[in-house]
Amino acid sequence: MQAISAATAGEDRATIAAPRKRSYLGANVATVLAIAIAATASWLTAMSLVEAYGISATHFGQSTDLAKRAGPGMELVVLDAVAVLFVAVLARVAWRGFRSNR
Repeated sequence: MQAISAATAGEDRATIAAPRKRSYLGANVATVLAIAIAATASWLTAMSLVEAYGISATHFGQSTDLAKRAGPGMELVVLDAVAVLFVAVLARVAWRGFRSNR
């Protein structure tokens, strides 16, 4: 109320501006995408490791010679690194979007 009365009286030239509010839509979309990417990367990593090494003893279908087993390789590391990068960027976007309405 003081800002309005000061502006009408000509004192201190107070600017009357509505605070800029952003919608939560961008932050919510970024959050959902981050969760989806993290879940997908985790599932792919788990399935690759289960396929490569199995979840049971070595005599239930997997080769008993560990040298014959094919590990997931460097592709899995690259996939996880890219997923972590995307999740970090999306988390930052979501954090900034949610923080903008304070």
